[in-house]
Amino acid sequence: MARKVYIIDDDDISIYLTSLVLEDAGFADEIYTYSSADDALADLSFTDTAPLPDVILLDLNMPVKSGWDFLEVLRPYEDKLKGRLDVFILTSSIAASDKDLSRNYPLVRGFLHKPLDEESLNYMKQTRNSRA
Repeated sequence: MARKVYIIDDDDISIYLTSLVLEDAGFADEIYTYSSADDALADLSFTDTAPLPDVILLDLNMPVKSGWDFLEVLRPYEDKLKGRLDVFILTSSIAASDKDLSRNYPLVRGFLHKPLDEESLNYMKQTRNSRA
């Protein structure tokens, strides 16, 4: 289980469905939703003592700042955040190139397809439990 989860997605229906699945599974104590990457970034603090979400579920295709842009903003902080924060891409993209590209970001622990389901939740739990 996660203490705090951020869902970053520009689609309100996706946010609603993802939140519902997480709540029904008891996956997180707190769920925060953001319709833009900038809104989520405004709530993140990159200090050593700042409370962070345990998990970020990140959509890739968003206007203004994409999921890729969000990951690039995190890049300078990867060493500080590794082991404290897990990012899972949650996207409708079926492009193999997106999955391949996500491997270039150390904070990305998995690539999931919408809608979030029980199998994806189990994968997230296993991946987080196997953290090195």
